[in-house]
Amino acid sequence: MKSSIKKLKNCKKIVEVKLAPDKVKEEFDRVYEGIKKVANVPGFRPGMAPRDLLEKHYNETAREEVIKKLVPDTYKMIIEEHKLDPIGYPEITDLKLDLDGGFSYTASIETRPELSLKNYRGIKLKKKKREAKEEDVQKNLQALRETYAQKAPKEGGEEKEKILPKLDDDFAKDLGLENLEKLKEAVKLNLQHRLEQESRADLEMQVISYLTDGVNCEVPNSLVNSEKDRLLKDANSRIAYIQATQKKQTPDKKFELSDKERKELEENSRKQAIRQVKTFFILDKIAHAEKIYIKSEELDREIENMAEEYQKPKKEIEDYLEKNHKMDEIAVNMRNAKVMEFLLKEAKVS
Repeated sequence: MKSSIKKLKNCKKIVEVKLAPDKVKEEFDRVYEGIKKVANVPGFRPGMAPRDLLEKHYNETAREEVIKKLVPDTYKMIIEEHKLDPIGYPEITDLKLDLDGGFSYTASIETRPELSLKNYRGIKLKKKKREAKEEDVQKNLQALRETYAQKAPKEGGEEKEKILPKLDDDFAKDLGLENLEKLKEAVKLNLQHRLEQESRADLEMQVISYLTDGVNCEVPNSLVNSEKDRLLKDANSRIAYIQATQKKQTPDKKFELSDKERKELEENSRKQAIRQVKTFFILDKIAHAEKIYIKSEELDREIENMAEEYQKPKKEIEDYLEKNHKMDEIAVNMRNAKVMEFLLKEAKVS
């Protein structure tokens, strides 16, 4: 087998493959031997039909079988020969097959990016110190009152008046707490937890910025486009929700994004997609370097948690994840969370 490789942008490789006629003939001989054993040719018992009649009756079948065997076999060889690390399946074009000219095709392959990691241990991070303030607690208590407000009709009219519950022990008891003081404590605790989550998310963003800014590499277009489409879909869902909400408030006014805004959304989604794909490969490389993996029992426990959360049988959750090809995605997300935990543990936080 002969092969030549051409490197293109965005991790794309074009490989020209050629197999000599004698190798193709060997494969055709093997295929026709198999066909001969079961061939139904008029005037001949199975296993007795001559080759020329087999070629006449089963030419297309034989070609398909030969191609089915030669493409994966030679593809495996070019991957090993050129030390490629492919993503997904190759695009096979210009496929030619005949006994005289041999066998040839062109494979378009996307590969993992070639990246060199900068030192990821001891990343310097700045943690934002955030405390739940009294004014924030009061705002949250007010929001709770708004949530549990009652509407009473005004005198002589259809319009209803909003009556807020009093902020007292009775209100706290209605919410399942002992008294107003306990309610304030619960609100403050919840607020503090949210602030800590935001602080943690900010640290993670600092880590990702450090890693992605320090690595200059191209990423596969197919993954970028797929991630961009997902981001756009999410954005359009949020826009549709906002539009529906605004339409209720002002039915006569139509809310639409301008062409300029649409273009900006498209561009920003692509930039974000490139960053996220790059982040995936960086975290993946760190995971391999540090031998950070997800064990089957950890994945099993995660599925059990999902079953409990959605109040569904575990088997039903498993079947859904398998059917929608989500199992690998969950395992990767869990592993990336472990990698991030490792990076934060190793970081120098001030």
